[in-house]
Amino acid sequence: MKNYSNYDRGNWAALQLSSVIDVLPNRVVSDIGSGWGWFRPTVERFNLEWQPFDFVKKIEESTIWDLNYKAPENVKTPGFVVFMEVLEHLSNPELGIRNIAAHIATGGYMVLTTPNPLSAESKFTYLFKNNLYAFQSKHLREHHVYVPLPHVVRFHLENNGFEVLESATIGDVIPPKIDFTVQYFKELVRYLFLQLFVAFHPESKGHTQGFFVVKK
Repeated sequence: MKNYSNYDRGNWAALQLSSVIDVLPNRVVSDIGSGWGWFRPTVERFNLEWQPFDFVKKIEESTIWDLNYKAPENVKTPGFVVFMEVLEHLSNPELGIRNIAAHIATGGYMVLTTPNPLSAESKFTYLFKNNLYAFQSKHLREHHVYVPLPHVVRFHLENNGFEVLESATIGDVIPPKIDFTVQYFKELVRYLFLQLFVAFHPESKGHTQGFFVVKK
């Protein structure tokens, strides 16, 4: 699993989009979970057509789509799908991926990201709190109801006609800023723990995991 230590999920998604810009089956990009439209400038920078969807309408341009159901009628079939930080919110992730597979054009690409449940931060939290970092009881308020273990996400994708071209982790373990206080030394000990997790399991590096896939 490759790590993009100097990227965030938006940079990584833009990188993948740029790598296939000349082979897309069409110029439509479906942004599923578009939020306030933060990925729109990236899409338009590549002279592509942005088609936003969300479960809750936050901006006028978006179309409501509950992923428990097929895509709304009269929307365009995309050649590229942006599906970032949504899967962990789905009560039925298999069904959601199946409905996206039915929406995207054959030969179309998708970037999918979620919190990394195997991150060093998550393992540290599990060790001391018996809970994964982004999937504690308090995260139910955000409807984090699905723990996206990488081998299970891959299973869902491949089971619904996608080929995984790349799986990756995004981000890095950041050292604390030097400040000779008790809090700094606590953070330093925590940082060394995180680096130990990464040393034994490289997939622990990066707070986000990403999948770049193509529909066969």
